[in-house]
Amino acid sequence: MDYKVMRDRIEDMVNDNHRDFVKAIISIEKGINDESALDRLYDAYMDNDSLNLLNEEFDYMIKELRE
Repeated sequence: MDYKVMRDRIEDMVNDNHRDFVKAIISIEKGINDESALDRLYDAYMDNDSLNLLNEEFDYMIKELRE
């Protein structure tokens, strides 16, 4: 599966069920399988505009690429 197909599928998942998509990403990345904990983490994520799923270091790397 190439990048474009993967991106389109992920975008469909995000649009279909954002909450469960974010919970799944957190579960995979952090090894958390307790759904009530994932619900609390999702709610905290949505309540905090400064919280990102991707490390903010990516922002700095992207900025450097654009220079």
